[in-house]
Amino acid sequence: ITSSRFPVVIKIGHAHGGLGKVKVDNIQDFQDMASVVAVANTYCTVEPYIDSKYDIHVQKIGANYKAFMRKSISGCWKTNMGSAMLEQISMPERYKTWVDEVSDLFGGLDICALEVVVGKDGREYIIEVNDSALTLLGDSQEEDRRHIADLVSSRMQAICRPRTPPSEEPVPPPVGPRGILGSLTSLTHSETPPQSASDIPSLGSVGRRDSQVSQTSTVSSGAPSTGRLPDPPPRPFQRQGSQSQSVVEDAEDTMKNLRKTFAGIFGDM
Repeated sequence: ITSSRFPVVIKIGHAHGGLGKVKVDNIQDFQDMASVVAVANTYCTVEPYIDSKYDIHVQKIGANYKAFMRKSISGCWKTNMGSAMLEQISMPERYKTWVDEVSDLFGGLDICALEVVVGKDGREYIIEVNDSALTLLGDSQEEDRRHIADLVSSRMQAICRPRTPPSEEPVPPPVGPRGILGSLTSLTHSETPPQSASDIPSLGSVGRRDSQVSQTSTVSSGAPSTGRLPDPPPRPFQRQGSQSQSVVEDAEDTMKNLRKTFAGIFGDM
């Protein structure tokens, strides 16, 4: 394992916040670190070491952009470790272009951030890209949280709102047999108007109409009159006939019982 240029920085795993980063100055230390990584059961990356003056944190939350400068005052080569001086700076146009390009590369991120290291030679190096798992810095953290909450709320209202069917479209009837019978019943009731009480013939009018028809038919037939009145028309309900028939049946039963009684008394004489 060789490297063309030293010192280098070895980053082990996906740790953040300055953890898991080791500065290697020569090939011997590099080989020792390789043996340590071999038992770590994770990946590692190697990148050139940048002698930095400070680093820049650029964040994008919706349409809100901010940039912070962080300078270490503890003497550590890691600018994000130990004591540091934090200051919010103006947003240059190139920083805004960088973070917008990163957002477009990953499908249009609404929340993302960049970590930029500025070397002692004045050159700027992008060393890290974060999505919504960014770190909020400075005194404006509460404001940034409100921006995130408003952004999430507006997106949920625009995307997660249930779609309501238009009121102009008629609701189709159910497919089952009940729906078919209900539709046929509604059609029958709607097509035939209800009859009024004056349209329904009464029983008396039916009897009078039948008697008039029978009388006119008797007169128009021209048959010789024998002095006999025409038979009365049949009534709809023959209640009297049924009562007389029951009386006759009761009388016959009484006579039968009397005959049996007399036969029992005078049969032996």
